[in-house]
Amino acid sequence: MAAGRPPPRLLLECRPELIPEGGIAVVCSTAGLVKAPSKEAAGEEFHRLALIQRGVIDPYEGEEEESEEADVKEEVGEEDGGERAHAPDEPPAGTHWKKAKKKKRDVKKPTEVDLYALLGLQHERWMATEQQITKAYRKVALVMHPDKVATEDEATKKKLEEKFKAIQDAYETLSNAKLRREYDSMDNFDDTMPTDCDPDDFFKVFGPAFRRNCRWSVEQPVPDVGDEYSPWAEIEAFYDFWYSFKSWREFPHPDEEDISQAENREERRWIERQNSKLREKGKKEEVKRLRELVENAYRIDPRVVRHKEEVKQERKQRKREKQRAREEAEAKEREKREREEAERRAAEEEAERAAAEARRKKAAEKAAAKKQQARLRELWENFEGCDAGRFEDDDIDSLCSSLPREKLEALCDAIEAAGTDTSRRSQALQDALEVVRQEKEEAARQKEARLEATAKAMEEARQQEAAKKKQQMKEWSEEELRMLDKAVKKFPQGTRKRWEQVAAYIRTRTLEEVITMVKERKGASIRRLEGQENWKAAQRKSMRGTDGNDGPTQAYRLGAEAQAQGVTQEGPSGSTNGAEAPKTVVSATSGAWTEAQELALVKALKAIGREVEDRWDKIAEAVPGKSKAQCFTRFKELRQTFRAKKSGGEGAQ
Repeated sequence: MAAGRPPPRLLLECRPELIPEGGIAVVCSTAGLVKAPSKEAAGEEFHRLALIQRGVIDPYEGEEEESEEADVKEEVGEEDGGERAHAPDEPPAGTHWKKAKKKKRDVKKPTEVDLYALLGLQHERWMATEQQITKAYRKVALVMHPDKVATEDEATKKKLEEKFKAIQDAYETLSNAKLRREYDSMDNFDDTMPTDCDPDDFFKVFGPAFRRNCRWSVEQPVPDVGDEYSPWAEIEAFYDFWYSFKSWREFPHPDEEDISQAENREERRWIERQNSKLREKGKKEEVKRLRELVENAYRIDPRVVRHKEEVKQERKQRKREKQRAREEAEAKEREKREREEAERRAAEEEAERAAAEARRKKAAEKAAAKKQQARLRELWENFEGCDAGRFEDDDIDSLCSSLPREKLEALCDAIEAAGTDTSRRSQALQDALEVVRQEKEEAARQKEARLEATAKAMEEARQQEAAKKKQQMKEWSEEELRMLDKAVKKFPQGTRKRWEQVAAYIRTRTLEEVITMVKERKGASIRRLEGQENWKAAQRKSMRGTDGNDGPTQAYRLGAEAQAQGVTQEGPSGSTNGAEAPKTVVSATSGAWTEAQELALVKALKAIGREVEDRWDKIAEAVPGKSKAQCFTRFKELRQTFRAKKSGGEGAQ
């Protein structure tokens, strides 16, 4: 044996005496290539495969006849797997398969040499690593290099050179990732896939199909299909991987052009685009095939079916729990409402009973009081003598309306006990009237004290508010006042949201501060105008030489003051002697007004402007003993009085 040469390998052939009757005996299904360089597969099929790899026989020989025979079987209703179903290692009965489409044979020529066989990797094939390819090439190159073979025969030398060149081409193709993928994509591959099977046979049927197709995955390693007891996380990851499966498989088209024949870069890119378009159809079909495989597996997988059922049951359980919780909550709410309704009805019944009892007691008390009142009036009618002239019917009515039942009863008992003693009867009535008078005076004093306290508190609050606003007004700078005057002129009356725009123009003051300052400055202007008018009136008075206390002049002066303050008030009497107005004024519509009440009304009219909401309610609160309607009526009376005196003064002039 020459040095450096590998040991010869013997081809295993079948022993003729072991060939069964008919020439065929299936003992197991065809297994995949074994990734073990020290072992070789044996058998008739592998013997045929070895002959094909050596180029001895045509790999496509007899396929046409088999295809025609299969078509005939399909026409007569015989399934393709009818014979295989009897084999012990074939898929179980009831399994349906989808046939692979016929490949175009023009892509890979029958005479093409097996590149893996040239490098001695015919058993490794697509599983061979780059290191194995490089190592195998170096090993074969040392043996098959023409310089290593000593021969004088030119024909032999030419064959050796051609073979070594083929080895170099094989290495260049297999060492290039892109070219190797194209070559591996054209290798023989079983594209058939199961479409349906019994769930119990799922792992026997679909497991090999997934393992067979995992060779095309870009991402390695590929998750395994697992078994019956695999956790759901692994099952979900397995299907997620296959649903997003990325395949490197190429589908060369017979009409493709050789990119190496391009003359320039533009032509090479154009050829690449054209070839990519031709291969696009095959890639789409491959994606569709794998997606159909995954969908069929997901539909039949007993683990997925079981998980879906569990999820469904869990969903139903959650729904039942929610329904139960909702019913319990509704029951509790219903019980609560019923309990509250019962309590409410009980409270209403108790309140009704208490009210009825109170009404009964009140009616009884009222009836008893009426009885005592009638008793007192009857005793009064029987009064005789001088004591009857000391009292009037109004006194008896006052006693009946003011004294409670107990005191009325005690008074009647005292009068009856006095008998004919007029002095004692008169004294009893006089004492009762004195008690009533004292009680009324005490109630009036308390009411007056409350009114005075309220008026005092309101006055103090008004003074504090005025002082606070005045203090705030002092803090205005000259620049702010200048900006305020400018803003008031820029936004005249009638402007939409005038004071908001004025405040926004100044930017350093709030809306309330702006309005307060405008009122303050407007009031100062009115006071200046009032001073000017008073001076003019004094000049006219001195020129006429009339008394300054005459009626028209004084009414005009008071009217001007009231107009400057935003209110009108009734002037003093028009007498020429200058007598003061009475302290109490009686009006037919607004009732009696004291001097303190009129003063409080005027102060309230000054303090509470027209823009204030509920102005007259607040004015009525500031005037003790007067209502809102009485204050407004008195205001109109004062205004009419002022206008009448003003017109009378002008007529006298």
